[in-house]
Amino acid sequence: MEDISKIEHLIKEIELGKEEYVTQLINFLMSANNFALCNKVAFVLVDNFKDDRIEDCLVKLIKDPKWKNRNGTLLYLLGEYTNNSKYLKYLIDLIIENTDDGEIYMGAYSMIINMQPPLDKKVIVRCMKFLNEERVKESHDEYKKQMIGSILTYLDGQRKICEFYKQFTDL
Repeated sequence: MEDISKIEHLIKEIELGKEEYVTQLINFLMSANNFALCNKVAFVLVDNFKDDRIEDCLVKLIKDPKWKNRNGTLLYLLGEYTNNSKYLKYLIDLIIENTDDGEIYMGAYSMIINMQPPLDKKVIVRCMKFLNEERVKESHDEYKKQMIGSILTYLDGQRKICEFYKQFTDL
Protein backbone atom coordinates (compact mmCIF):
# COMPACT_ATOMS: atom_id res chain seq x y z
CA MET A 1 0.00 0.00 0.00
CA GLU A 2 2.87 2.34 0.79
CA ASP A 3 4.37 1.84 -2.71
CA ILE A 4 1.16 3.07 -4.32
CA SER A 5 1.28 6.24 -2.23
CA LYS A 6 4.93 6.85 -3.20
CA ILE A 7 4.15 6.37 -6.88
CA GLU A 8 1.13 8.68 -6.72
CA HIS A 9 3.29 11.32 -4.99
CA LEU A 10 6.03 10.89 -7.63
CA ILE A 11 3.49 11.28 -10.45
CA LYS A 12 2.15 14.47 -8.87
CA GLU A 13 5.68 15.88 -8.53
CA ILE A 14 6.46 15.07 -12.16
CA GLU A 15 3.24 16.71 -13.37
CA LEU A 16 3.91 19.86 -11.34
CA GLY A 17 7.55 19.94 -12.49
CA LYS A 18 6.55 19.51 -16.11
CA GLU A 19 4.04 22.33 -15.85
CA GLU A 20 6.67 24.63 -14.35
CA TYR A 21 9.37 23.68 -16.87
CA VAL A 22 7.06 24.30 -19.82
CA THR A 23 5.97 27.65 -18.36
CA GLN A 24 9.56 28.81 -17.82
CA LEU A 25 10.75 27.70 -21.25
CA ILE A 26 7.80 29.31 -23.04
CA ASN A 27 8.30 32.55 -21.10
CA PHE A 28 11.96 32.51 -22.17
CA LEU A 29 11.02 31.97 -25.83
CA MET A 30 8.49 34.79 -25.80
CA SER A 31 10.94 37.34 -24.40
CA ALA A 32 14.47 36.33 -25.48
CA ASN A 33 16.46 37.69 -28.42
CA ASN A 34 19.14 34.98 -28.55
CA PHE A 35 17.78 33.09 -31.56
CA ALA A 36 20.24 30.19 -31.37
CA LEU A 37 19.35 29.52 -27.74
CA CYS A 38 15.66 29.99 -28.48
CA ASN A 39 15.84 27.34 -31.20
CA LYS A 40 17.51 24.98 -28.76
CA VAL A 41 14.80 25.64 -26.16
CA ALA A 42 12.07 25.12 -28.77
CA PHE A 43 13.60 21.75 -29.70
CA VAL A 44 13.64 20.74 -26.02
CA LEU A 45 9.97 21.67 -25.66
CA VAL A 46 8.83 19.83 -28.77
CA ASP A 47 10.98 16.75 -28.12
CA ASN A 48 10.11 16.35 -24.45
CA PHE A 49 6.67 17.74 -23.65
CA LYS A 50 3.09 17.52 -24.86
CA ASP A 51 1.32 20.74 -23.92
CA ASP A 52 -1.05 22.90 -25.97
CA ARG A 53 0.82 26.00 -24.86
CA ILE A 54 3.83 24.85 -26.89
CA GLU A 55 1.80 24.82 -30.07
CA ASP A 56 0.36 28.27 -29.32
CA CYS A 57 3.83 29.64 -28.55
CA LEU A 58 5.29 28.35 -31.82
CA VAL A 59 2.40 29.78 -33.83
CA LYS A 60 2.87 33.23 -32.24
CA LEU A 61 6.64 33.23 -32.67
CA ILE A 62 6.50 32.21 -36.33
CA LYS A 63 4.47 35.37 -37.09
CA ASP A 64 6.44 37.60 -34.71
CA PRO A 65 8.32 40.24 -36.78
CA LYS A 66 11.46 39.85 -34.66
CA TRP A 67 11.72 36.25 -35.95
CA LYS A 68 11.46 37.26 -39.63
CA ASN A 69 14.03 35.24 -41.63
CA ARG A 70 14.75 33.20 -38.50
CA ASN A 71 11.44 31.38 -38.13
CA GLY A 72 12.07 28.39 -40.38
CA THR A 73 13.19 26.22 -37.47
CA LEU A 74 10.08 27.16 -35.51
CA LEU A 75 7.86 26.25 -38.46
CA TYR A 76 9.69 22.93 -38.78
CA LEU A 77 9.11 22.27 -35.07
CA LEU A 78 5.42 23.12 -35.38
CA GLY A 79 5.24 20.53 -38.15
CA GLU A 80 6.98 17.99 -35.94
CA TYR A 81 4.64 18.78 -33.08
CA THR A 82 1.31 18.64 -34.94
CA ASN A 83 -0.26 17.98 -38.31
CA ASN A 84 -3.60 19.42 -37.23
CA SER A 85 -5.65 20.74 -40.12
CA LYS A 86 -6.76 23.69 -37.98
CA TYR A 87 -3.54 25.34 -39.22
CA LEU A 88 -4.44 25.09 -42.91
CA LYS A 89 -5.42 28.77 -43.32
CA TYR A 90 -2.54 29.88 -41.07
CA LEU A 91 -0.05 28.02 -43.30
CA ILE A 92 -1.61 29.37 -46.47
CA ASP A 93 -1.33 32.88 -45.03
CA LEU A 94 2.36 32.25 -44.28
CA ILE A 95 2.93 31.33 -47.91
CA ILE A 96 1.03 34.36 -49.22
CA GLU A 97 2.59 36.85 -46.77
CA ASN A 98 6.22 35.74 -47.12
CA THR A 99 7.77 37.25 -50.18
CA ASP A 100 11.41 36.33 -49.76
CA ASP A 101 11.75 33.28 -47.55
CA GLY A 102 11.94 29.99 -49.44
CA GLU A 103 12.33 28.08 -46.19
CA ILE A 104 8.91 29.31 -45.03
CA TYR A 105 7.35 28.56 -48.43
CA MET A 106 8.58 24.99 -48.41
CA GLY A 107 8.01 24.40 -44.70
CA ALA A 108 4.41 25.61 -44.82
CA TYR A 109 3.77 23.76 -48.07
CA SER A 110 5.18 20.55 -46.61
CA MET A 111 2.99 20.88 -43.52
CA ILE A 112 -0.10 21.40 -45.69
CA ILE A 113 0.44 18.31 -47.79
CA ASN A 114 1.21 16.22 -44.70
CA MET A 115 -2.10 16.98 -42.97
CA GLN A 116 -4.18 13.92 -42.22
CA PRO A 117 -7.30 13.54 -44.36
CA PRO A 118 -10.12 14.08 -44.34
CA LEU A 119 -9.81 17.80 -43.83
CA ASP A 120 -12.86 19.91 -43.03
CA LYS A 121 -14.67 20.47 -46.34
CA LYS A 122 -15.91 23.95 -45.35
CA VAL A 123 -12.36 25.03 -44.51
CA ILE A 124 -11.10 23.58 -47.80
CA VAL A 125 -13.72 25.47 -49.81
CA ARG A 126 -12.96 28.76 -47.98
CA CYS A 127 -9.22 28.30 -48.54
CA MET A 128 -9.74 27.48 -52.21
CA LYS A 129 -11.84 30.63 -52.66
CA PHE A 130 -9.13 32.69 -50.96
CA LEU A 131 -6.36 31.12 -53.05
CA ASN A 132 -8.26 31.64 -56.30
CA GLU A 133 -8.55 35.34 -55.41
CA GLU A 134 -4.84 35.50 -54.56
CA ARG A 135 -3.73 33.69 -57.71
CA VAL A 136 -4.89 36.50 -59.99
CA LYS A 137 -3.18 39.30 -58.07
CA GLU A 138 -0.48 41.05 -60.07
CA SER A 139 1.66 41.52 -56.97
CA HIS A 140 2.56 37.82 -56.81
CA ASP A 141 5.56 36.58 -58.73
CA GLU A 142 5.40 33.50 -60.92
CA TYR A 143 6.85 31.23 -58.23
CA LYS A 144 4.16 32.21 -55.74
CA LYS A 145 1.44 31.76 -58.37
CA GLN A 146 2.77 28.25 -59.06
CA MET A 147 2.78 27.50 -55.33
CA ILE A 148 -0.82 28.72 -55.06
CA GLY A 149 -1.82 26.59 -58.05
CA SER A 150 -0.20 23.54 -56.51
CA ILE A 151 -2.00 24.07 -53.19
CA LEU A 152 -5.28 24.52 -55.07
CA THR A 153 -4.73 21.19 -56.83
CA TYR A 154 -3.96 19.52 -53.50
CA LEU A 155 -7.04 21.04 -51.83
CA ASP A 156 -9.27 19.99 -54.72
CA GLY A 157 -8.06 16.43 -54.14
CA GLN A 158 -8.75 16.79 -50.42
CA ARG A 159 -12.25 18.05 -51.22
CA LYS A 160 -12.85 14.87 -53.23
CA ILE A 161 -11.51 12.78 -50.34
CA CYS A 162 -14.06 14.49 -48.07
CA GLU A 163 -16.81 13.48 -50.47
CA PHE A 164 -15.52 9.90 -50.43
CA TYR A 165 -15.48 9.77 -46.61
CA LYS A 166 -18.96 11.30 -46.44
CA GLN A 167 -20.50 8.06 -47.71
CA PHE A 168 -19.35 6.36 -44.52
CA THR A 169 -20.69 9.02 -42.18
CA ASP A 170 -24.13 9.06 -43.81
CA LEU A 171 -24.86 5.43 -42.93
